[in-house]
Amino acid sequence: MKKLEQTLDKQVKYIPHGYHIMREKETRMINDLYIDNINDFATFYNEKLANKTIDYVFKDNHTLSLLSVNFGKENFPHLLGLRFDRRKPNQVLSDILNNKIPNAVLLKNDKTTFLKMQALNSASKLLQPDSFILKDFSNVEHIHKLNLDSSIESSDRNLMVLLRDSDKDGTAPASLMNLNSGDLKEQLMDVPENTILGIFQESKDQVEYLDENDKRRKVSLGKSAGAIAINHEYIKTSLDATSLAMVVNKNLTSSIETKDQKQIPELNGEKDNTKRLTVKVNPRAREIALRRMRDRGLER
Repeated sequence: MKKLEQTLDKQVKYIPHGYHIMREKETRMINDLYIDNINDFATFYNEKLANKTIDYVFKDNHTLSLLSVNFGKENFPHLLGLRFDRRKPNQVLSDILNNKIPNAVLLKNDKTTFLKMQALNSASKLLQPDSFILKDFSNVEHIHKLNLDSSIESSDRNLMVLLRDSDKDGTAPASLMNLNSGDLKEQLMDVPENTILGIFQESKDQVEYLDENDKRRKVSLGKSAGAIAINHEYIKTSLDATSLAMVVNKNLTSSIETKDQKQIPELNGEKDNTKRLTVKVNPRAREIALRRMRDRGLER
């Protein structure tokens, strides 16, 4: 998008609570200061995140946990802090990429749209292994009252994507915060940081064939995950890598019975240490994953 514009050809259909129509001064500010950030973020989101599930394997004391985040196109405008009039949330990303001018651009009244835009150039660092998973916001009032469950903090500590769990969508991004505004970064100093060991992107392998009527059909071979980034400070051996694969492999997860835990070797590189890491299988998360697989015809 060369610049953010609005036509205002029609009456604005709906202005959500907490939003207003973009003013001329705000339009100039965005195009002068943040249009490159918006375009770069849109390209990154479309290529690396949109309609993908990203698996974060992280270490909490001696426990390995898996955080699977579903990045939908409909989540994009929430992270950007704006809406397009007469356009659905899942259409905003393609509108920006295709330079499609909306009837009206709606910005947040609290000016957080601009704070978000300032931090967008750190978004790619969410896929770097030296980023962090934060889960306990009980002492951070501003986040706790939003009923958000966890977050991913960028490796440069400039940006944080807040996540919300739901029965319908699993874990999905709900908001984006600039950590350089206010005293939020100071408040987060007391929140335990969980070290990320590996980041994976889920995919489904398919084979295409022609049926008896010469129509193209596809058959799924199952669910797999390819590595995006590995934390080599902790992952140093083939056993370490295998342990990560065990955590993210959805076929293995779906075959696990109702047991809550499974023991795997500790990833600390100390041969003489007899401690073990425990992989926690969240029953609710497992059920959501299985339902999503059934809906997509992936369960075997």
